[in-house]
Order: sequence, then structure tokens, then C-alpha cells
Amino acid sequence: MTAQGHPRAIFQRAIEHGNLLVAESTLRAEIPRPTLSDLLELTALIAQKQPERFSRVAARWLLKYLQAVDKATIYDAQFVAANLQALGGKQHANALTALRNLAEDSTRQDRTRGVA
Repeated sequence: MTAQGHPRAIFQRAIEHGNLLVAESTLRAEIPRPTLSDLLELTALIAQKQPERFSRVAARWLLKYLQAVDKATIYDAQFVAANLQALGGKQHANALTALRNLAEDSTRQDRTRGVA
């Protein structure tokens, strides 16, 4: 733990303040098992701050989502991809809300199955 607080709190503050450098370095160095929600927040910030990297990062998040959700269908993948594509644009907030809900649902499912 750093002098400024718990790594997750540092990461969250960096996300809230739009500080991509701190968010990315904290996630990589101090959070050994980032959640799908953590990775989504970073993906959304990259969409806004470094759009040239976004497509690749969004594709990785989609893959992680599909790996986390056993019963995901092609329709789920299409919905997630469409919302990921909207990040960084006019519908950023709406898309991020939808994706946050999906990430949270996935985390809840993992907990009920006993997956950390």
C-alpha cells in the first residue's frame, strides 16, 4: 500500500479525475487481480483520453467479458460491442452505464458460483 492510500482508492480517484497515467500504472502495479469493472473504467477513460488505443483495448475488454459470462450469446456480444463502440462519443455516459451494469452482473454471478 502506498502512502496516499489503498491502491483501489487511488485507482478510483484517478478514474474520477481523468488521470489515465495514474489509473493505468496503479492498476498494473498495485492491483494484482483487477475486476471486469476496473478494466471497464480504464477502457472508458482510454476512449476519452487516447482514442488511438481504444479499439484494441475495447476488443480485449469484450473478450474478458465473454470469458467471464458462461452463457453469453452472439446477441450479448453484439450488445456489448455496440456499447463499447459508443464510448468516447455522444452516447458515452449511456453506454458506460449499460456496460457497468453488465460488468456488475458478471461479478455477482462469479460470487454466487464461488469464483473470486
